[in-house]
Amino acid sequence: MFNGKLASAEAVKCYDDVLKSINDLNEDNAKALLKQVYARLDIVQNGNGEYKSEQCVTDLISSFTELVRFANNKEEN
Repeated sequence: MFNGKLASAEAVKCYDDVLKSINDLNEDNAKALLKQVYARLDIVQNGNGEYKSEQCVTDLISSFTELVRFANNKEEN
């Protein structure tokens, strides 16, 4: 999808792994993840200003990375 573009091969693999992990979620887990994403965005927009957008992005990326790690562990077992 991104071959020859700005993204490195590692970034493309990470992106593809995240998309696969999202596709593999059941409905309840997908809803839970979406609620977590919304909660973090809401805190950035409506919170007291201590939770910055940069931290939100870092936290969300971390959540998706954990999702891939969880999915990989699930497949191994």
